[in-house]
Amino acid sequence: MNWFKTYGWLYIPIRAEGVIVSALAFLFLIPVFMAIIRNGHSVSDDLYHMFVYTSCTAFWWKWVADKTSITKNETTAPH
Repeated sequence: MNWFKTYGWLYIPIRAEGVIVSALAFLFLIPVFMAIIRNGHSVSDDLYHMFVYTSCTAFWWKWVADKTSITKNETTAPH
């Protein structure tokens, strides 16, 4: 189950599942950002809310990528 490959601090999708997880994380943020901008009162308020949702989504995405990744020097995922 190797969906991502690590390259330094980055995780690169190498299978369709990794691309799907990455796309879902990105697509989730689009309506969230639209709602934040529509209901926001100021730019700083919007940026604060965007940071909260983006960091939570990025944390989830990184956790999935970390659990399903292989490093540059490995040929299979660690057990």
